[in-house]
Amino acid sequence: MKIYLIGFMASGKTTVGNELAHTLGYRFIDLDEYIENKYQKTIKQIFESKGEEYFRIIETEALKEVASFDGDFVVSSGGGTSCFYNNIDFMNQNGITVYLRMEVATLVARLIDEKIHRPLLWGKNRDELNEYILRVLDERKKYYEKAQVIVDADNISPDDLARMIVTMTTQR
Repeated sequence: MKIYLIGFMASGKTTVGNELAHTLGYRFIDLDEYIENKYQKTIKQIFESKGEEYFRIIETEALKEVASFDGDFVVSSGGGTSCFYNNIDFMNQNGITVYLRMEVATLVARLIDEKIHRPLLWGKNRDELNEYILRVLDERKKYYEKAQVIVDADNISPDDLARMIVTMTTQR
């Protein structure tokens, strides 16, 4: 089985993904980390040198490469992975998608000190960050909500989320 975690940046995809993979005895793949290893550049460096459009193309290629791997695994996708090039449909056809839904206030609190590492957030103050998250979540909602499983992830520990996801995905 392949499980793809989707959701906004800082929604816990990597942390929960690691816990979920451990719980299930699956391999864990962080898509951003896979891209960084493949291209020997950070996501930030790729954005700076080639731009978002180029990044989205190689992200889609990386998703398809990872999906072709044998065995059971959990993939932590990037925050925008599911929103470009029909990737959400591809993930739905090739595994189970799980949307980790979070409130805007939680995302702002998690991202305010992390924005230097996130190319799409550079230079934004708290109010601008809040407005950005509201706008982008509104744009991405139609993709995120195509997930086969939707989990409200606010105020739930990663291990509890992993257990919830195991229950929800094994009932499918």
